[in-house]
Amino acid sequence: MGRSILALVACLVLFGGAFADQARAWTERALEAADPFVFTPSDLQLRDFTIEARVPWRWVEGSFEWVRIERRFLVPRARIRLHIPPGTPVAYRGRHFESASPELEVPVVLSQETGNELRIGGVSPSVVRPRFKPHAPLKQPFIIDASCSSTPLRIESPSLSRSWGHVICRPTHPNQEQGYGLRMDVDLLWESESQSDSVRIGHAVSESSDGITHALSFSGNAPSYSLSKGTESMTLSAPLPERFRPLTVSLGLGPYSHMEVLRPFATIYAAYLFNDALKMALFSAFPIRKSPEVDTGVYVIVEQFRGIDERVTLNLLLGAHALSFRSQGEYLHRMSAPQGVELSFRDCLLRTQNLTLGGFFYPKIEGRSYVNTWIRYGNSKFFTEFNFINWQEPVTAGSFMVKSAGLSIGFPLFRAF
Repeated sequence: MGRSILALVACLVLFGGAFADQARAWTERALEAADPFVFTPSDLQLRDFTIEARVPWRWVEGSFEWVRIERRFLVPRARIRLHIPPGTPVAYRGRHFESASPELEVPVVLSQETGNELRIGGVSPSVVRPRFKPHAPLKQPFIIDASCSSTPLRIESPSLSRSWGHVICRPTHPNQEQGYGLRMDVDLLWESESQSDSVRIGHAVSESSDGITHALSFSGNAPSYSLSKGTESMTLSAPLPERFRPLTVSLGLGPYSHMEVLRPFATIYAAYLFNDALKMALFSAFPIRKSPEVDTGVYVIVEQFRGIDERVTLNLLLGAHALSFRSQGEYLHRMSAPQGVELSFRDCLLRTQNLTLGGFFYPKIEGRSYVNTWIRYGNSKFFTEFNFINWQEPVTAGSFMVKSAGLSIGFPLFRAF
């Protein structure tokens, strides 16, 4: 019995330590981020924050910056200048500061997370806490992260004059008896002027280990949640289908200059999603005319890099393609393996709109060459694309060359499986 009690106490101590570490994690990680690069997500400014202190202080102008923590939440930080007697010790998040002059600058995270406080002095320290105190209602109080660009997440009926927050999304596709399901986990960071108010999801109080972050899970059966915090309220809505279909087929149509003649041109795209970093793709491009030159490729798209505030991804396109064309009354079919690269920028200029630049390349070897480059802007529902294709194949009478360039409009045809 005694050993059981000791084991229980040990577990509680370990759990409490882990819980405390989790509660400290946000501010500590935000302090550790060196030279962050983040696209300014909202009109939140340094003047929207204050601190509770008994000593003279002021913000260091120009020190306000955003930090992305472990590819997840965006958190602001700044530096505070304290006017204290020389030699006065200051402790903040495990860091100790002391100055020989009457002024001391300390980096702080502008968050009301549990335990985020400075201690000024030695035996009976003065406790200083950052507070959110907006000078005016924010134009964009809630930041919807670029990770939500491909999802139908919306904020409806917002009443958010004295709070701000950040939402990130993680779509998952669990196996079901018939195909794949669709679930979207959402992490919510919510800070308000009245931090003592609890966050309510529906009529239930949301449990939060750090006082500022909360978790939701959307599915076809739970398309929306009503959230409130004191007088602040909003509805998070994500009308998801109950089933996820990994195969998407789209069509692009537009005028192309094909072999120096203006013709209607078609492009077909198909993609099978395995996960966010791996998918299989097929494309086919051809002029709409009798005896068209058909260019068809099958490729695996593998993510190699994601960065620059989690918005830019670099993919390798590995596979092969086939060309079908008519030369001197004979239909010919040729295979080759130009490899490709694709660079995508999420939420470019507008939310949910993505810019993609890519190309396939095969240098001229023994009379054969291939170049296919594109610039695409839009999303999975509607996009515009400029495409340039130039290829050459050896034939009996010399070589056969095709050059095409044009602008097309793309839209989805169907989803399957």
